[in-house]
Amino acid sequence: MIGSLLRSFLWFSGPFLTTLLIYLFGLSWRIEFKGLSILKKYNFKVLYVFWHENMLPPLFTHRKRKVGVIVSPSLDGEFMSRILRLLGFKVFRGDTEKGGSKALIGLIKYGREGNEIAITPDGPKGPRRKVKKGVFLLARETSLPIIAVRVSSGRCFRFSSWDKFMLPYPFSKIKIELREILNQPKEETLEKYLS
Repeated sequence: MIGSLLRSFLWFSGPFLTTLLIYLFGLSWRIEFKGLSILKKYNFKVLYVFWHENMLPPLFTHRKRKVGVIVSPSLDGEFMSRILRLLGFKVFRGDTEKGGSKALIGLIKYGREGNEIAITPDGPKGPRRKVKKGVFLLARETSLPIIAVRVSSGRCFRFSSWDKFMLPYPFSKIKIELREILNQPKEETLEKYLS
């Protein structure tokens, strides 16, 4: 009984606690941006692309901006979608097997309306740092420029997950480099820009 109540408490309170931790960590980070002029060039109407492992700093820096993202319909995805909504992202639920088309159509429409959207081209399950073709479909259908987001942290913890998820320590120096991908890139080109 107590175990069940504890699990229920963590399920409902977990997203709030995680969001609070992201804020506390993020406020302590020393974040250095490079390439912000690219965003101004396109009036922030862009498609951000970054590795799944590096999502934490962009979640903090782009909070409250209604950036459109796709999240898996799984239980883990439900937990993550709550966090993203608390951080001020626009969430579309789906994957390639369960409602992926509907989610993708929703994200494309959102991007066509002039909103920022983002995607992790190796998510949600990998393989790590291997670009999937969906990112190019998204760019073509929205006519948004692809902005590769390279994230690095001086001091961080790496989880033992498939993507080696990065958690920068408090007060770490984080570099976020934005680079525009011109023309019609191949998977290898985008992988080089992101790594």
